[in-house]
Order: sequence, then C-alpha cells, then structure tokens
Amino acid sequence: MRRFQIDCGGQTTGDNDAIVLDVQGEARNVNLRVDYITRGMLGNIPEILGDLLEISAYVFCADQRASRGSDQLTDYGRDWRRDMRFNIPVRCPDVWSDASVQEELCKTLGFLSDDAYTFEFTLSENPAEIQEQYFPELIDAAPSVDEVALFSGGIDSFAGAVNDIVQNRKSLLLVGHFGSPKIRNVQDALVKSLEERGYNQQASFVPILVSNVKARTVEDTQRTRSFLFACLGLVIAQMAGKDRFTFYENGIVSLNPPVSGDILGGRATRTTHPRVLRGLERLFSLILEREISIETPLQWMTKPEVVQLIKDAGMSDLLPTTCSCTRTHSRTKAQPHCGECSQCIDRRFAVLAAGMEEYEPASTYRLDLLTADRTGNENLRMALNYVAFFNKLRGVSQNRFLLEYSEFVSALGQFPGLTAQEAGTRLFDMFQRQAASIDSVMVKALRDNAEALVKGEILPGSLLALSRNIENVAIQPPSDYDAQAKDFRDRLDSIAAPIFEFAVDERNNHILFRNGLMLDGADYTLVEKLLTSFRAAKNEENEAEYISAPNLAKVLRKTEQSIRQQRSRIGKKLASLAADLGIPLNEDSFIENLHSEGYRLNPNLREIALADIKKKGPPPTEP
Repeated sequence: MRRFQIDCGGQTTGDNDAIVLDVQGEARNVNLRVDYITRGMLGNIPEILGDLLEISAYVFCADQRASRGSDQLTDYGRDWRRDMRFNIPVRCPDVWSDASVQEELCKTLGFLSDDAYTFEFTLSENPAEIQEQYFPELIDAAPSVDEVALFSGGIDSFAGAVNDIVQNRKSLLLVGHFGSPKIRNVQDALVKSLEERGYNQQASFVPILVSNVKARTVEDTQRTRSFLFACLGLVIAQMAGKDRFTFYENGIVSLNPPVSGDILGGRATRTTHPRVLRGLERLFSLILEREISIETPLQWMTKPEVVQLIKDAGMSDLLPTTCSCTRTHSRTKAQPHCGECSQCIDRRFAVLAAGMEEYEPASTYRLDLLTADRTGNENLRMALNYVAFFNKLRGVSQNRFLLEYSEFVSALGQFPGLTAQEAGTRLFDMFQRQAASIDSVMVKALRDNAEALVKGEILPGSLLALSRNIENVAIQPPSDYDAQAKDFRDRLDSIAAPIFEFAVDERNNHILFRNGLMLDGADYTLVEKLLTSFRAAKNEENEAEYISAPNLAKVLRKTEQSIRQQRSRIGKKLASLAADLGIPLNEDSFIENLHSEGYRLNPNLREIALADIKKKGPPPTEP
C-alpha cells in the first residue's frame, strides 16, 4: 500500500514528496466556487460547514492526484489501495478531532474508496472568508423549496428530478457538481429545458465547481466523488433550512454487482452504496449535532424502470441530452456517448429495455452496443460479462442468491425500516427484474436480426453475434487475463477481507495475535462471549449469529454505551496490525456491529492453536 502525505491549506509536515493543496492565496490549486446562491440562503453559514466544504474538496482533489498505478491488472492489484494521510487546518478543530467523528469519517471513506485514511486537524490561523471565497456572486431571488437533490446530469438524477417535479409536484433545489465545462453545460441545458416547459418555479439550480488547477491529475477513478457530492448537498440543504437531501440513483448501480472477475472491492464503485450513505448520515449528524438523513427514492428501481420515469413525465425528448458517459473529454454533440464504458453499456441496455430507442438512436453512441465489432476493443469483455452475469443470475434461486453473490451481504442491514431478510428479498426481486430486462433486449435483438445473422452480415466480433454462445465466449479472455485477474483477486482478498489469525489462551484469559498483541481483562471477556457463535458457525459452515446489544449488555453487566466504547478501544489497540499486514482497518475488522442485529466476531477471522501463533510471527511481506 503506497503512502501519500497530503498537506492542505498552508500546513506542512516537511515531507518533500507531499501533495500540497490550497483553496486560497497565491498557492491556490483547488477550485471551489458555488454559483446562484441567494443572499437569503447565505445568511450566517456556520464555520463547521465551511470546514466541510474544504475537507471534501481536499479529499476529492487528492484522490485525483494520488495514482493507483497503471490500468493493468497487475499494477492495480499492487497499488490499488493507498494510505492517504491528510494534514488540514480547520475552524472547528475540536469537532473534527473528536474520536467518533474521526472514526466515522475514516471508516466511511475507507469503504467508499478502498483506501486507508488518517486526518490531522489543527486550528486554522488564516481561514478563508467563506462568503467572499466560495460564494462570489449572489442572486436576489429566494426560492422556497420542498427538497434539495443532487443533480449530476445523468439519467438517474434527471429521472428522479422530473418525477418529483412533474408527478409529485415538488419544488426542488438541484445541486450540481462539475469539474469541466462540458458537464456544466449538460446540467445547465437540462435545467433550462425544464424552465422553458413552465417548471421554472419548481426547479432551481446551484452549480458547484470543484477541481484541481495548476496540477496534472493522474487518477480518474474518482471513488471519493460521492463524498464530495454529499458534502455539497448537505451544505446547500442546511442553507435552505433542510436536514435532509436526496440522492437519485437506481438500486442496481447502488449495489454495483461484480459483473467481471476483477471488479471487486472498491473497483466496483460504491458511490451510493447503502453502507456509504448510512455512514455519511452518521458523520453529518455528529458534526451538526442533529439528525441528518439522505433520501434515496430510486433505491428499489432498476435502470430501465428509472428511464421509464422520464417517459411518464413527458420528457422523453430530453433523454439524449443527459450524460452518463465517463469519457466526457471525448464527448461530441453528434455522439455524446462512447458506448464502451460500463455506464454507457448499462445506459444503452436500459434505453432499449424501456423502448426509448427512438429518442436515443444507436448513432448517438460511438460504439453500438449490439452490432459494433468489439474484437479490437478492451471493453469486449465488459459487455460480454455484463450479459453473462445477468444471464447466470436469472437461474439463481432466492435461497441461493446471497450465497452466490455474497458482495451484497454488507448492504442488508443498511436499509432503514427493513430487516436483513426483507432487504434480501427486495434485492433478489430487483436483480431478477434487471436480469429479465437484459434478456428481453437480447431476445428482441436476435429476433430482429435473425436473417442478417444467418447471412453473416452481423460482424462476428459483435455482442449480438457472440451472445449466442456467450457463456463460452465470456470465459475466453485475451492474453494472460486469467492469471492477472487471479493475482488481482488474491491481492484484494488479502486486503479487502483481511484474515486475522488469533489464538485463545484460556488458562491466562488472553486473546493473542500474530504480532504479539494481546487482549486481556474486560476485552478478553467481551471476545469470549462472542466466541461460541463464531466457533459454531465455523464448524457448521454457516453465517455467524449476532448477539443483540441488550443481551450482550445484560450478560456482561454493562451498558450498551460502554460496550460500544470498549469495541472502539479494542479497534484502536489492533491498529498496529495495519502496519504488520499492510491493510486498512476499521472497527468491523475484528468485532462487527450491525445496528439492527448486534455484535459478532468478524467471520473472516481465523482461530488457530496457541502454539502456532506464538511461533509464526508476522506474515511474510509481498515482494
């Protein structure tokens, strides 16, 4: 794991290789500007929100400045995860240095981007003037809004917005982030179109620029963009008098299924993963000392169902003006979609499944989804695996759904108001509907092009031609992909799901780890109470049961609050393992806590004999 020191706002650690970021002064190399804010909204913006703006901008810009390696699997496997160490001056250091705030900030960012985070917050000696620095141009109008919603200019955000505006008759304040003029133009054009159709009183727009300047960005994965986006949404929501804001994202993208063998961990973007959203809610609630909620009205919808919302709102003709493509630098007016990236593949399937191709013809994509020759294109595998994944999923029963796709288990306890079982059922139903929509597109395309296929008029390297034998084709990777993917998975497995070996010294009441670390006293007692279900699950090859917080508190004769604090202390004691194993740690790495279920030992732990752990020492390092 490569370490990056990021010195912000004039602070310095003396590290000559540090990434230096600043939002003001002669050294300014981070753009942060908020447009179209009213004088009434600005009012007296709390200093904590000024801090949040700067922190999120620094995290996002550093993400683009710290390389994960090349785009080759072997390099990604070695360098994908980074150790990001921030030194940031703030106006409210006591708030940001609070242990609970630090824990939630690092844990949420860690899950979102697959990196390890450390923050050192100090009192800013020269904080930027919030109003003058970030809100240079104010407007007089003072809109009254029902909701504040994040607006990227993609299908989901536009569909959610027009559904709320047209069907639900809500007034929205749309918050858009952009880093380039092309994205700003997309957002502006969509909002202008709504105004021209008479919805100017229901649609207000606040565009926000955050980008690197005076420096070359080297990393385009941008896994922390949703952290930035959510922070911007919170700031604007608070200025509008709201303790909630909305993220429009369909449930398939939110869970982002692993359609390819190397798309694991944070390589499958977790932009609006339920675990990320719940973590952000907790973080925002902590710093503002009141409950903050993030609404996700499209959570249980598939992409085609979201596209249907645009049709139902009478906005079908605006569909092609939305932008989902990740390759905005090559976007043209005639062909705004590349047709190669995963977002374009997902989008095209959704448009076809929703019967909206007349509004967005194949010619608007540089590479046609079904008929283009993909043999010379590295994304051939992506398109094939996308179809193969959902084809396989169609044959999976509900009972085996979570066993086959264990990546979804981490989301089960993150849906407010739903038990894990209820959430599992809804996830299964949603993914089955998505799979059915993919099937319908492929069946229709094969039927419509049957004669051309027989005559050989369809290119043999096209998705349509290859789909007739897709299972065999999908597992025929180019060059040494299998070896690279296996190496990448092995590296990720050792980091994303670290296996801590531990031993129990029952004679002396000690829990021992391979680096000589030991838990005793009350810590041993807590672990001992969780061992029974842990061992039973291992023996029976089942999922370990949780012990509810009230029951555990009763057995240990403690309060639930003291157990939470003890678990946090244990997590800090185990921090030294991060250096030995080269992994990012969070509290769930040893003792998992699921709010609605309780506590258990992490199922990835491995209990070994006492003699073995005493003689093993640290694990070998990778070459």
